[in-house]
Amino acid sequence: MVIKALEDLEKALKTPDKIAKIGGMAVELIRSKIHRGDDFELLSPATVAYRGAGRPLQDTGSLRDSIAFKVIDERTVSIGTNKPYAAIQHNGGEIHAKKEWLWIPAAGTRKLQRRYGYSPTDVLRGLKAEGYSVFRKGRTMCFREKKKKRNDTGISQNVDHVLYYLKKSVYIPPRPFFYLNDRDMVLLMKEFGSELEQL
Repeated sequence: MVIKALEDLEKALKTPDKIAKIGGMAVELIRSKIHRGDDFELLSPATVAYRGAGRPLQDTGSLRDSIAFKVIDERTVSIGTNKPYAAIQHNGGEIHAKKEWLWIPAAGTRKLQRRYGYSPTDVLRGLKAEGYSVFRKGRTMCFREKKKKRNDTGISQNVDHVLYYLKKSVYIPPRPFFYLNDRDMVLLMKEFGSELEQL
């Protein structure tokens, strides 16, 4: 844990100002792990189809930007995040549907979310309001235009577009980012070692 890794430094510091410097640097070291993505398992093909190619944990930057520190007293700094999904991203694990299904966005759904709203309810309501037919097909939610289109041969056709895959659970692989390793501790000591000696 980050707090445990900083324990020796915390004991030596006497003022909130100096402990804040340590906290700020520790936060940046943790954020850099997300930015580098060292040894993170690659994105699943379904995730790439939905959001496009990219690096894990870096879709919007909100997880990285949420990592912050708080000075508790002259000897203690707390480092953490207010994102409830941070633990499952760090440790990995299985997510189970709270109700009947998890709604996993399909390719193209992100564009619709930007137009109608993030939740599946917003997307379905928005499509219906624009005249699309929305329906369940097996373990998928789909939509199609209500008016039949004619293809090049003149034959009427309706094309079904998948919006969401309905699943009972999904597995999130571990992508550890919330820790300080030996290299990080060496950097902290290099940066603040002389200050510590003067205390």
